Amino acid sequence: MRLCIATAFLLSAAPAVAHDQWANGKDVPGWIKSACCGVAEAHHLRPEQVTFNVRGEYVVEGYHAPLDVKFAQPSQDGEYWIFYRQFLDGSQSAAYCFFAPLNF
Repeated sequence: MRLCIATAFLLSAAPAVAHDQWANGKDVPGWIKSACCGVAEAHHLRPEQVTFNVRGEYVVEGYHAPLDVKFAQPSQDGEYWIFYRQFLDGSQSAAYCFFAPLNF
């Protein structure tokens, strides 16, 4: 019985640990966890992966749709992040949120 209780406790703790670290073992910043989604939806971008189109919208390499500049939220670490789900069939959800280094 004690073994069952201990196993149940350990299994219930596993999702919390997975949400605290990226696949590479580095900690997920607290501001990301509180502002948006989980690790499966997080896409950390290099600056060269984010450009603007002629309408002034953000274009993110690998994401299917441009993003209105009003959609961008200030990035607390000065990096680009986009959050969306990549489905098994190759389609993508709408972006949940987009963080960009904004200067106000």
